[in-house]
Amino acid sequence: MDFGILLADSADFTRAALTEDLLRGASIVVLYALMTLSISALPFVIALEGVLRYAAVAMLVAVSLVAALVLEGYVYQVYRHPIRPPDLERPVDLVLSGVRLLVVSIVYLVPVLAVLVIFGGIGVAGILASGQSQDMAALFSALATLGLAVLLALIAWVVVGLVSSLALVRCAQHDDLREAFNVSAILEHIGRIGWVNYIVALVVAWAVLGIAYVAIGIFSGLPVIGWIAGVVIGLATLIFFARYLSLVYDCAPAP
Repeated sequence: MDFGILLADSADFTRAALTEDLLRGASIVVLYALMTLSISALPFVIALEGVLRYAAVAMLVAVSLVAALVLEGYVYQVYRHPIRPPDLERPVDLVLSGVRLLVVSIVYLVPVLAVLVIFGGIGVAGILASGQSQDMAALFSALATLGLAVLLALIAWVVVGLVSSLALVRCAQHDDLREAFNVSAILEHIGRIGWVNYIVALVVAWAVLGIAYVAIGIFSGLPVIGWIAGVVIGLATLIFFARYLSLVYDCAPAP
């Protein structure tokens, strides 16, 4: 597995998606902007009063959700490993594809949340109980339990993430929601890629994502320009990561 080729291909694909067709590039930028703008505008809308507040909140949530689903649908098409960046065609189909990816993400997140809620709940209950009894030993024990919950949730997130990353790609390439939960086939596919190669590939991808988020943080302090930079970098990162995962998946084609 040549990581340089994977990174270069993903970067070229992302550049083409954003700049090769100006209408397509502008459309996905606007979608990403609507998604993020709705979230950032929510605190200001909540300050409104009466029915206007609820109507404005509902509108922002709806706009953000639709934009997010269309973008997820576009990512779904990128996962299918097209030769050239896909166009924004058949928006209803894009939304349905986005719903598929959303369902897969939520289902794979359940084990992580379950670990956090169960062990974290025990820790929080212990902290509350020790606060009433003024028992310092019990307080430290509860804090240790809470810390263990966070650690176990982090481990679960990493383990589940190894499967869910390719589950999203498998769902798109087979165009079948059920294939996202064919864990045995996903593990077999990772075995053909090579566990070491696969884990290193994900670490490389996460490093790129980390650099992108640092760049967003640097620009975030600049008015207007910072927001625009955040939108462009965030969108580019989304497309880049989707393309990268599709390439990693296809390093070992399914039998």
